Amino acid sequence: MSFEGRVIYPVALMQIELPGRTVRLCDGGFVYWGADLYDCVDQDFGTVKSAESFEEKTGDEAPGGKVTFLPRSTAGAAALSQPGYQSSRMRFWLGEYDPTTGRVIGAPELTADLAIDTVTLKRSRGTRTVDIEFESAAKRLFMVMRGNALNNRFHQSCYPGELGMANATGMPRSRAWGADNPS
Repeated sequence: MSFEGRVIYPVALMQIELPGRTVRLCDGGFVYWGADLYDCVDQDFGTVKSAESFEEKTGDEAPGGKVTFLPRSTAGAAALSQPGYQSSRMRFWLGEYDPTTGRVIGAPELTADLAIDTVTLKRSRGTRTVDIEFESAAKRLFMVMRGNALNNRFHQSCYPGELGMANATGMPRSRAWGADNPS
């Protein structure tokens, strides 16, 4: 991203790719980036109330953070907590725009490429907010599959009603069931 001119007009852009639609927001007013309109308000999400700053981390922690939205209606707020939205892609850019044309100049710098983790609807007297916590896709690298075992209980949790491991008890070695024995 290169800045042009004597006065810099920065803009923060956010895009959320949900199943069925894409939400494009900016930090004030509206701008066009190519053919796409980035507005400061969305029909369901409303506006951004606050955003936690996210940062790169080391060790066994992946980047993450939270954005709080002020949805326009209770129905809109409830729509945001659909389970299908989990793992939807969220991207953030920082760029510059031309105030006379309302268009983004050049190619904004991608600052984060994340995924929705959890959505929490909060209501209090006269207000409603929706917290969307997000995390880096790299967090999946840290997931440890504890409890995976070659036994009937685990097999049933993955494949309910499938009884291929039901009588596999007290066996000295684990073998794949249903496979032909070597001749």
